[in-house]
Amino acid sequence: MGYLFCLGAFLCIGSYLVPSRYAKSAGLNFLPLMGVGLLLGAAILSPYLMELIRSPRWLAAALFSGLLWCLGQCSANVALAEISLAKGSAIFNFNTLINLAAGLLLFGEGAKPGSVPWIVSGGLLLFLGTVWVAWAQAAPHKERNLAKGVFWSFVASVCWGLYFLPLVAIRGMDPVTPFGLFHILAGLMAGGGLSALAVGLFVRSRIEWRRDLPKGLASAALWIVGTGFFLMAISTLGLAKTVPVVNANVLVYAAWSLFFFKELPLSQTPRVLGGCAAIALGIALIARG
Repeated sequence: MGYLFCLGAFLCIGSYLVPSRYAKSAGLNFLPLMGVGLLLGAAILSPYLMELIRSPRWLAAALFSGLLWCLGQCSANVALAEISLAKGSAIFNFNTLINLAAGLLLFGEGAKPGSVPWIVSGGLLLFLGTVWVAWAQAAPHKERNLAKGVFWSFVASVCWGLYFLPLVAIRGMDPVTPFGLFHILAGLMAGGGLSALAVGLFVRSRIEWRRDLPKGLASAALWIVGTGFFLMAISTLGLAKTVPVVNANVLVYAAWSLFFFKELPLSQTPRVLGGCAAIALGIALIARG
């Protein structure tokens, strides 16, 4: 069942950034639009949020996780204003290594005997595949500043590699409190939504609220559903197993980037697909370990 949850997260997380490609509000300007959708989701789950508020430690963990997600999304939005969806999503997958290390070393999810060669091989393939995709030559006028895009993609990867950790940690410290999926999701949406709206106070250019709000709501809806599946998979399989499998969504992003948005010329298709295949195989080896 856990891998079915992974499939749902794989498809939704692999598509939730797509609406931003249609928005005139690019980069950081798009994030407050998502924030509205996240707060609407939190409002729908307000009974669960009110119960979460009664436990300050759980509330703090959920809000902090939401803030970390938002910081990662800020970085990702800046990156995707500079480079293609395929490149950005490939680099985002470095968060796999962070979650793998946290699951095994911090939370004692425990690797099986003889798993180290699988994990090392998977990590090497993940690194090589990411570098291979990151240096694909973009179509004219489809990319701007490669160095800036790659840098902020790595920052996003670190933030996203950390944002589930407070929730996993608090569950380990307080396994008795009966908070379930909807409590945690409500807290995540509240923390992420408030942080995303706060970003709107600092953007310099105009946000196209009327034109782009539906796109922000669509992006938020995909993220909410995908994160719900993500949390269910983590509770079933653990952090170290779930994140590598779900992060194979780089293949979904590559398909969007190559075949729908035409961000890379067809001549780069073998490079991107080869790199994505290496990433997917690396993730599979890590999960196998």
